[in-house]
Amino acid sequence: MHMNEQGVGETPSNPARVFSVAGWVVDPPIGRISRGDETAQLEPKVMEVLEYLACRPGQVVSREELEAAVWRSRVVGYDAVTNAIIKLRKAFKDDPRHPQIIETLSKRGYRLVAPVGQLEERTETANHDRARAQTRNRRIRVGAATTLVVLVAAVGALFWQSPWKTTVGTGGDQARLKSIAVLPFGNLSGDRDQDYFADGLTDDLITGLAKNPDLLVIARDSAFVYKDQPLDVRQVAERLNVRFVLHGSVRWVGRRVRINAQLIEAASGAHLWAESYDGEMGAVLNMQDKITQNIISALAVKVGGGERQDLGTPLTHSAEAYDHFLRGRQHFYLYLNRAENKKARELFHKAIQSDPSFAMAYAMLAWTHVFDAMNGWSDKPEQSLRDANDLAAKAISLQKTLPVAYFVAGLAYRERGEYVKALVEAEKAIQYDPNYATAHVLLATLLYYAGRPQEGLERIQKSIQLNPHHPYNYSFHLGQAYYILQRYGEAIEAFKSGIESNPTSERLHVWLAAAYAQSGDIEEAKWEATQVLTLNPGFSRVRIQKAFPFKNPADREHFLDGLRKAGLAQ
Repeated sequence: MHMNEQGVGETPSNPARVFSVAGWVVDPPIGRISRGDETAQLEPKVMEVLEYLACRPGQVVSREELEAAVWRSRVVGYDAVTNAIIKLRKAFKDDPRHPQIIETLSKRGYRLVAPVGQLEERTETANHDRARAQTRNRRIRVGAATTLVVLVAAVGALFWQSPWKTTVGTGGDQARLKSIAVLPFGNLSGDRDQDYFADGLTDDLITGLAKNPDLLVIARDSAFVYKDQPLDVRQVAERLNVRFVLHGSVRWVGRRVRINAQLIEAASGAHLWAESYDGEMGAVLNMQDKITQNIISALAVKVGGGERQDLGTPLTHSAEAYDHFLRGRQHFYLYLNRAENKKARELFHKAIQSDPSFAMAYAMLAWTHVFDAMNGWSDKPEQSLRDANDLAAKAISLQKTLPVAYFVAGLAYRERGEYVKALVEAEKAIQYDPNYATAHVLLATLLYYAGRPQEGLERIQKSIQLNPHHPYNYSFHLGQAYYILQRYGEAIEAFKSGIESNPTSERLHVWLAAAYAQSGDIEEAKWEATQVLTLNPGFSRVRIQKAFPFKNPADREHFLDGLRKAGLAQ
């Protein structure tokens, strides 16, 4: 037996076989751990985390390593690994303050500290149980093994063949002809602290291009998947289902900045346009406007149409305000915790102090208040939401065509329960930015809660096209729309896709249980119900009902009926 330096035990030679951890028998194919009369069922991704740690007993494994190994290039929420570890600790009854199984090392990662050993295959009965469980989970495991290219191709097929192409207004091949992704600009300054500037430039170019109704522009979330990755333009374009790719770099030399940008037709590799821009910090905003307009002109020559678009006024004329704003936005988009959100808010305040007419800074400041309320970080959530609406209104008074301000206002109204107002604001956000993927998601939720599920489905399908590497909540909302439309098979697949990225999301398991129940698969429904109660022993059907405000009583009863059939009747 090989012992590691810490003397913790033997690494399983084949992690798919049965092994032991601190006296617990771990059976990966059936997703179960047991010790005597105690048993616990684990989600596939949670089991994969355990297997990965078990192959490295006593070693520190970083969050990033676990994400890469278990989620395999999928875009996952920051809490995906944390939640998987929490669920493992619950299953093993491990005390995080005095860990006997899994230890957390601050800012470093996780370590399996319990002894690990290989066991022989078990009885025929166990093998029969394993076969049943493998059948139950086979589609999840196949989905996990499927490459990202296949996933994006499926999403693309959903878009091009769906009713959305005629209902929402970007039709068929013509939309493909004018589709573009702006990849994160490289920071060539040799100073990682300057990443915020290159990221900010990318953000603003995406925003500028997205305002053009003749273009289909891939959302920020999907574009930034490719940050610091080796660039194969043709492969990226295939994954994102776009015809054109814009990428470039930023280099600081003293107080001057050089921006290089090139527009490529992916299939042929042809450079349609390339240019360099030099200037002081204060000239950057004008550079962005020039780059954006030149791209639109180049595309117009290639695919036809495209008269000069009104891109609006620059965000600000103050270099100092813009610098504070970019730094604040970098902290905000980390989506990490209350502290990072607070840092973002402080920097947006500084931007406004430098330029009191900086509309975008007011809008982003408003968003930090909504984020506080939504994540439970605010001591006075109702006040935070009112502050958000006031700040969004201020932004709109300064710049009437600012999409993010309407989106934030709609988000705040939704959280306050004012759904009609929220719907109006979401529609305005899309009016001024037809490519605003997150605004389409917001509008989708409001539509199907309002009793218009087919329209909601079309909106969420469009948001997935705009944001192929979308976070798990897109799959959740897609599943909800399918459920309300009684398309249970598609709802089940959507919820399971979301669970792949976030295995400990209570609401995904709740809706998956209801979907299984309504489809007639009561065994699977009850199994999902046990996952809900494992995640939250105090689950309340009354509380969950309030979280989903259906206007149509029949839609509400349809949801509650699924919960009752699944055994979630508390």
